[in-house]
Amino acid sequence: MKDLRGKLVLVTGAARGLGKNLAIRLAKEGARIVATDLRESDLNETAQAIRSTGGVAFTYGLDVTEPAAIEATRTRIHDDLGRIDVLVNNAGVVFGGPFLDVPLEKHLLTYKVNTLGLVAMTHAFLPDLIARSEGHLVNIASASGLLGLVNGATYASSKWSVIGFSDSIRLELEEQRYPHVGVTTVCPSYISTGMFSGVKTPFLTPMLTPEGLVDKITKGILGNKPMVLEPPLVKALPVMKGLLPARMFEYLADRFGVSSSMKQWRGHGDR
Repeated sequence: MKDLRGKLVLVTGAARGLGKNLAIRLAKEGARIVATDLRESDLNETAQAIRSTGGVAFTYGLDVTEPAAIEATRTRIHDDLGRIDVLVNNAGVVFGGPFLDVPLEKHLLTYKVNTLGLVAMTHAFLPDLIARSEGHLVNIASASGLLGLVNGATYASSKWSVIGFSDSIRLELEEQRYPHVGVTTVCPSYISTGMFSGVKTPFLTPMLTPEGLVDKITKGILGNKPMVLEPPLVKALPVMKGLLPARMFEYLADRFGVSSSMKQWRGHGDR
């Protein structure tokens, strides 16, 4: 996708954090933003921020863990605005701590939001992207989807599945001869949005700012990049994991502080 001007872009989890920043950034590129979130009242701040600079924004309350709600929202969007051009699957949750210390319902909720919600949104809106002259799918994964994460087992594995799903959909679209639909998977390290409050970032891996990351994501969409990996050290993870023996890779990950990074996680403290 070479130009976002006039494109209708749906961003999930747009009430705050990365989703809010990304919605604002894409609006500056001329996109018309469809902002959705479980916290419908908080979406007004996102919309106001976009409109204050002359952008166009629409808001819809949406729980991505409810397939029926997704279908109903898609119908409303189609009736109100038409088909979307870009889908950004950003909605996500994280719960930290030793696996057995975290209640099962929080483990299951992690998969419901991060994995199943993303799949359901894609299933509902991918036909829109295919029907447009240009379309793009953006899935927010994580650097933790490239390696194991102590005290974050379900979060990391939910993001592993996002990477596998994104790669598979991208190849499937190519196989089905839909080259006008791009797919970008975003794998960032920790972001300073409050979602990862309390974590200790690994060595040589600074806490990312949402403003800096959304610039990289925007360039990824416009450049049709299959993956956006940030910061630079994350780019080396797939190569290191592929070339080094498993125990050596795990030893280095431990020495760089990856294994201890989630020990002091606090997060937002809510869903």
